Amino acid sequence: MIKHFMDYLRKPERRSVGLIFFALSLSIGAWVTRLPEVKADLGLTKSELGLALLFIPLGSAVLLPFYGSIIRRMGEKRATLVGIFAFLLIILTPLLMTNLYSLMAALFFVGLALGITDVAMNTVAAEVEKQFDCQIMSASHGFFSLGGMIGAATTGIFIAQGIAPLQLLLICSVLLRILIIPSARYLIDARERSAPGKSFQLPPKAMLVLALISFCIMMCEGGITDWSTIYLREDLLASAEMAGVGFAGFSALMALGRFAGDGLINKWVAKKLLIYGLLLASVGLGISILGSFELAVLGFSLAGIGYATVFPILFGSAARVKGVAAEVGIASVASSGYIGILVGPAVIGFIADQTSLAGGFIFLLVLTAIGWFLSLKIDRLTN
Repeated sequence: MIKHFMDYLRKPERRSVGLIFFALSLSIGAWVTRLPEVKADLGLTKSELGLALLFIPLGSAVLLPFYGSIIRRMGEKRATLVGIFAFLLIILTPLLMTNLYSLMAALFFVGLALGITDVAMNTVAAEVEKQFDCQIMSASHGFFSLGGMIGAATTGIFIAQGIAPLQLLLICSVLLRILIIPSARYLIDARERSAPGKSFQLPPKAMLVLALISFCIMMCEGGITDWSTIYLREDLLASAEMAGVGFAGFSALMALGRFAGDGLINKWVAKKLLIYGLLLASVGLGISILGSFELAVLGFSLAGIGYATVFPILFGSAARVKGVAAEVGIASVASSGYIGILVGPAVIGFIADQTSLAGGFIFLLVLTAIGWFLSLKIDRLTN
């Protein structure tokens, strides 16, 4: 794992795309750990916050029918850079909003920038694998998890120093831009441009199970991202400084699993990684609802390593389906995930208002079990 990690950092074509994954997630991690303050400042209920958070995936999903053609026209490199720089600016806007409706509007535009960045950067990672005959998708997602961990962990330090949410995200935005710019020239475009055709298509039958797993697991990852901090802060009475530890643990263990994932994907059958990973994630979610701060952090961390290789496997396989352009395959699987995450925040918020946030995490446990069952139905995955 260490050798693969160092090779990743030494090769500029790999390092440049890893930085995009890292920057996107670090800013998300810094944002989600300030959600309790956003909720309190605007006087929102859990259902209202869940409804507002729905607008992030809604914004991401609205352009999904066009992502393939957008990336073909702009090129993978340019689309990635436009997306990430727009995101680092737009992520500041929700903290300037004064009511629920303006928050919804701001989060919608956050989702627009997030969606194009997500599909474009995964397409670049798939193109690096193709051109350089290497396996980097899992490590790239590892940098995403690493960014989320650092964003969540360092936010607690900034909270203790009394730094306001807007100041924090502004600092992150500026520093991340400075980090990305020197390596941006190493991002690559596809050597062979796919022929114009349908910019979006429903997942082919060969990808249907992948799409269904994406639907379930994206909702689970998004649920932990959006609600773990509030769960620790309000239900388990953690301090503001410690409320982000659950998400940090989730991201840290996911990063560890993903940095090891490319080697595991090469040595193991991808189907086995899905089965065992989703089983471990189910155990973690079960532990997280036992009513203890320490057990919740442990549970979220186990869920993180359990989910670690799921999306690298899904995106890597989608990019290699015969007869489907990489950007269209990735967008098709991503669309299923975004549809899942579209309803997730609102559903969890509704369940939390009717029962508790623990009830919301039981819902995520059920979804993970469904994903595990679907993984048993897979005959073969493309590594």
